[in-house]
Amino acid sequence: MGARRRKADAPTNIVYFEDRNTLYDAPLDVVWDFMTKDETFHPRAHKGSVRKFASKALSEITGLLSWEERDGPRWRRRSARMTVVRPAVRIQEELDGRYAGSTLVFVYSPRGRRTRVDVLCYMQPDGRTPAQLEAAWRREFSKNFREDGPWLRKFARSRASTE
Repeated sequence: MGARRRKADAPTNIVYFEDRNTLYDAPLDVVWDFMTKDETFHPRAHKGSVRKFASKALSEITGLLSWEERDGPRWRRRSARMTVVRPAVRIQEELDGRYAGSTLVFVYSPRGRRTRVDVLCYMQPDGRTPAQLEAAWRREFSKNFREDGPWLRKFARSRASTE
């Protein structure tokens, strides 16, 4: 996962942190398609941790997502509004679940045959300390990155074999 940096001027009523410099081993167009278009490989990456995923288009660039995610032995409901501006930005607004009130801005940058992802995180305090909330998100980012890796490589190979 990427380096971390805090903003000294973040509003005091919002928990803010950055997760920078995460690198995926695939070019930007491959990562982008894997994250936003793929209906085969990306869902398999999270098969053990996500179920009942559904999406509904709200506009050409915004959709409403809902799913259940594993939280220890239990499944918890989450929903989010996702706005995508290809190929540079995804904005995820958490609407329901343990991260309700959080807004994440994912910025994708090409780095040759790799893709850099920086995440700006804005969260409403929810009873946890800022450090606990940041740690929870960092665990989530790390888990998703580990789950995505092997399936992103398979997705990239499948695209290369059809080109």
